[in-house]
Amino acid sequence: MAAPTAAPFDWKNLSQRSVASVKADLLPKSIELPALPHAVTEFVQASANPDQSIADLAKIIEKDSALTVELLRHVNSAMYASSSPIRSVKGAINQIGLRIAKMHLMAVGMKAANRALKTKLINQRNFWNESLQKALFAKEIATRMHLDPGLAFLGGLLQDFLLPVLTNTFDKQYLEYMDTSSTPGQGRNLVDWEREVFGWDHASAGAYYAAQWKFPDDLLCAIFFHHSLESTLQEPNAEFFKLFPVALASLLPDQLHQSPRGFQTLIKVARQCRAIELESVCRAVDEEQMKLAEGYEIPNHLTQLLLQTQRTMDQSDT
Repeated sequence: MAAPTAAPFDWKNLSQRSVASVKADLLPKSIELPALPHAVTEFVQASANPDQSIADLAKIIEKDSALTVELLRHVNSAMYASSSPIRSVKGAINQIGLRIAKMHLMAVGMKAANRALKTKLINQRNFWNESLQKALFAKEIATRMHLDPGLAFLGGLLQDFLLPVLTNTFDKQYLEYMDTSSTPGQGRNLVDWEREVFGWDHASAGAYYAAQWKFPDDLLCAIFFHHSLESTLQEPNAEFFKLFPVALASLLPDQLHQSPRGFQTLIKVARQCRAIELESVCRAVDEEQMKLAEGYEIPNHLTQLLLQTQRTMDQSDT
């Protein structure tokens, strides 16, 4: 008799339970969320209808020239190498699939929305490059571990999407955190500080608002659990392990010092998991980011940071 097959992982149930656990009454009432481009919102809503044809969905995107260009550039990148260039939105969706196309368009829309937002504490140019670095890092880890590189990339890219808005709304509080987190030996993890000060953290709040924008369930979970490295390692269901690369990417340095000892933790995890090969991963991410950084300076070159951190850790052990 054939062995019973394992039940598919229920991302929808997990996302609903995660959002329901957020204490919505504690979230700010007057938060000014970035507005997604209308074509993205329309596309996400229309794609939820199983009767919508790919041709009709493509027409929605074609109304926005910037989104069209971004989608075609993405589908013709090395990630989805094809024997001949894809020249239409319909062809692009067919090439990468509706789910990946939807997630990529939401990422592009979020990028445009955040760049239009004037921020008090965050350098938006650096913020986007930091988000891109986390996305590339998560994708590289997922590829090497035979997980889902598409989910990893977008989970890394969007895990902190709400921080520019939150730091605008609570600029004085976050400035206090930044002052202490940058002091050697005194830094706390941002999510721990947020829970103590606000009763929520940017991961759970981000998932709460992502649900309102109807993000895909697995991407919503990637946002909710991106600072829950131990959970991704302890969960027995292998499907949940797809969030592991996103959680690892959250340990990378950024201008808010979210994880003051994150890179040290990353090195320790890599030493216990040979599949990661951290030096090779960092080198690949640096090379890829140089191509995609749009001429901007990259705040943190991971290869250099890895060598510096390893040297410091080795000295402290002697």
